[in-house]
Amino acid sequence: MTGDWHTAVADFIGAMELEGVKPAEPIAQRLAGGELIRFHCDGDGKGRQNGWAILYLDDRPAGAFGNYRLGISRKWHVDRDLSLSPEEKRRLQQEWAEAKAKRQEERERSEAEAARDAQEMWRSAADASPDHPYLVKKRMDARPFRQAGAKLLVPMYDGAGIMWNIQRIDGDGTKRFLRGGRTDGLFFLIGQFARYGETACIGEGVATMAAVHRSTGYPSIVAFSAKNIGAVARLWNAARPDLNYIICGDDDDHLPRNIGREAGEAAAYEIGARFALPERAA
Repeated sequence: MTGDWHTAVADFIGAMELEGVKPAEPIAQRLAGGELIRFHCDGDGKGRQNGWAILYLDDRPAGAFGNYRLGISRKWHVDRDLSLSPEEKRRLQQEWAEAKAKRQEERERSEAEAARDAQEMWRSAADASPDHPYLVKKRMDARPFRQAGAKLLVPMYDGAGIMWNIQRIDGDGTKRFLRGGRTDGLFFLIGQFARYGETACIGEGVATMAAVHRSTGYPSIVAFSAKNIGAVARLWNAARPDLNYIICGDDDDHLPRNIGREAGEAAAYEIGARFALPERAA
């Protein structure tokens, strides 16, 4: 009977592909964990994970999947009953638990290796040149950053001040994190805090938050992505509840789903912050 469950996973992935959501990496084992996953799809840009899916493998497997870039969101279910005996369920649950523990172990090892690489890269890098094309284009101050060759380096810290990753930015604006490195809950602070109860801003991109800091003087916190802005907002609100936060959302109205606005509004609502969007050109 267990084979039917593996067939259900295969059928689910097949349904995704028929709808145009085609994973460019193996996801079957991750799906079996019963958690929401993100993954790279055919057609995604480098470093993007626009695909998402969740699958519940109970007696009648069901789930949902989609692709943010394509604006796809679908539900799926198995029509036939795949009831298992208690012993079959026990074996399957053990298999999922072992697979999940293995994935977690591999993830922690990968993140630790990336953290060591990031710290060494930062130590050995030179101060960023004010003439770096990205800094010039975005009118950014070079002093908070470092540079390795042609790449601008932006350190990514957790709440304890530990550097786990680095965002590398090419002159044309292409951005990369270290492969396998942690990104969840990491941030970069532009500016300094001077007093209790002052205003601080939280947003996605380093150029956006550098512009916010330049125009307002407020300390500005870079969350690096829409999916990370909620985690960073919660972290800072827990550590510094005295601050008056403004969530600076990205207005992704050119996408089928305005992810930047949705994530920003959700983060602002959760921590009781004000919410701001850039003004649109007339």
